Amino acid sequence: MPLHPFLVHFTLSLALLFGIWAIFPKLGERIPAKGRRLAENSALLFLILAGLSGGVSLENLEARHLPIPPLAALHRLLALSGASLFLLLWVAARSRFPLPMPVRRVIAFVGLLLVLSAAGVGGHLVYEDRLGTDFTTASPPPESPGP
Repeated sequence: MPLHPFLVHFTLSLALLFGIWAIFPKLGERIPAKGRRLAENSALLFLILAGLSGGVSLENLEARHLPIPPLAALHRLLALSGASLFLLLWVAARSRFPLPMPVRRVIAFVGLLLVLSAAGVGGHLVYEDRLGTDFTTASPPPESPGP
């Protein structure tokens, strides 16, 4: 069973919380500080794990000499860029010199856009290109019957 799909879906939920709380801090104030820190730490941990599992999945497909769509490189770039921005937010929140709120909001917004864009491209890779599915073969997937 591939680990990447599980990690990615859980990660997206946590990244959404982290990003929304950074953009709208008043929403995060309703959650106890310990719970927010746990969610933010978990989001960062799962972003890293999702990135690692994606790399392993890609290596496994390459080892089987399966064609990798060029869109996979865009997916990786978007995901790693978004994760890097969340890492920046995480480090800045724990720094002695935190980022000003407007800067924090912009970084969170761009990070969310990147991560959600990566999710959209990942969905295309799975549902359109059949990457990582049982239909991933050297030949195109079987024709599906019409409605």
